[in-house]
Amino acid sequence: MRISLSGKLALGLATVTVLTGASTFEAAAATSAAAVSTNADVVEAALVKAAKSGEAVDVPSLTDENSATVANPDGSLTATITSGVSHIKQGDKWVPIDTSLVSDGTVLKPVASRAKVEVSDGGDGPLAKIVDDNGRVFSVAWPTALPKPTVKENVATFANAAGPGADVVVTVLPTGFRHDVVLRAKPSEPLELRIPVQTQGVDLSESSDGRLLLTSTAGQVVASAAQPVMWDASGRGKPRGDAIKPIDTTVETQNGTKVLVLKPDAAFLSDPKRVYPVTVDPTITLPQVVTDTDVATSWASHPGDPMIIAGTMPWENGQGGDVMRSLVKFDTSKLKGSKVISAHLAMWNVETNACGIKVGSGLTAERITSGWDENDLNWDNKPTTTEAGSSTTQVGRGRTWTEPCAMGPGFLSWRVTDMAKAWASGSPHYGIQLRGANEKEATNWRAFAASENKEKGVKPPTLVVVYWR
Repeated sequence: MRISLSGKLALGLATVTVLTGASTFEAAAATSAAAVSTNADVVEAALVKAAKSGEAVDVPSLTDENSATVANPDGSLTATITSGVSHIKQGDKWVPIDTSLVSDGTVLKPVASRAKVEVSDGGDGPLAKIVDDNGRVFSVAWPTALPKPTVKENVATFANAAGPGADVVVTVLPTGFRHDVVLRAKPSEPLELRIPVQTQGVDLSESSDGRLLLTSTAGQVVASAAQPVMWDASGRGKPRGDAIKPIDTTVETQNGTKVLVLKPDAAFLSDPKRVYPVTVDPTITLPQVVTDTDVATSWASHPGDPMIIAGTMPWENGQGGDVMRSLVKFDTSKLKGSKVISAHLAMWNVETNACGIKVGSGLTAERITSGWDENDLNWDNKPTTTEAGSSTTQVGRGRTWTEPCAMGPGFLSWRVTDMAKAWASGSPHYGIQLRGANEKEATNWRAFAASENKEKGVKPPTLVVVYWR
């Protein structure tokens, strides 16, 4: 099967603001000072109200896309910080992220998303398009008119758009989108996908190690993605071991348009042991946001997954196993210079190897001490950590592979007060790592909702910090 996609470059507008003259800088400084004074007044008013009422009071001036803060009756503040964008401002109100797709003319758009995303509602035009805050445009074209998609919440499925039994699937995320080709059955001939990428203000290229790069006109890498991969359905929601395979990928220029060329391995697709459907994932998108991911001995980070896993797990084929670690990062800049009283990490546990208060050695949370890039992360370049201030939780909830747990899905919690104190005192914030407390244990794992998981009732990775100003 050969799919050839072509299209003209999409156009986007970029706005550049230039400040000149001493008076401009003086005005900006005065405005900044006034804003700080106003924020302090709002916080103080909330603290007074909380003390009088005996109840927590919202502090609007300390609310942003990733966090909300309340004033407590005892004079402290509690910040609830999510690893990804949890709400956005619409007009003068903050509203929860809602990536559910709704019709808007000839396209589909998310109800409330950080990114400016459009998805085809069928017909001609781009399959999916995003414009970032700097006006840079990234979109994926399609060679023929697309069928009317089947829409379920934040997922649009274009049945047979990539050929008989081959669906094109677009999933809208809080800060972008991902696009896959899902093969419901084994292809009858070798498969090649040729996908034009239409851009404005960025250029698509391939690095020497197979990663995909989006580079600005100034030569700066503004987004990247791991080498495209494909996986079958045997991994129980997470591709592992011989169920996942890198894809031979090149970037060509065709009639002035960059074309992403994917050549999935025919032997992988025709293997009698292959469990269909097989997902072919070439995703790269704007903007670049480091929030949460996982990495293991047999797989590299794959941003955009709705689930991340930590612990140890044998392969389904019995021929090996994985050691897995989850990494999460939060914006803790508002804590700098504060006095931290307590802090807890909360992860929404959806699956576990067993149910109970004490399951195996549990998972340990550790402070990460070096930088990492979720789009260029594997077992060999994973970041360093420190055991100082670490804590362990042994609870397992949600469901196993065979039955639901009595407790059902919900938060697991780790005390991370010393980590938050380190960030407040000026230590770089590289995030938190979860790993099996005993990584020699054969089976001891938990699966958590990632920030991209927008299933009803599911909560993102969350950091709750109580502090004094």
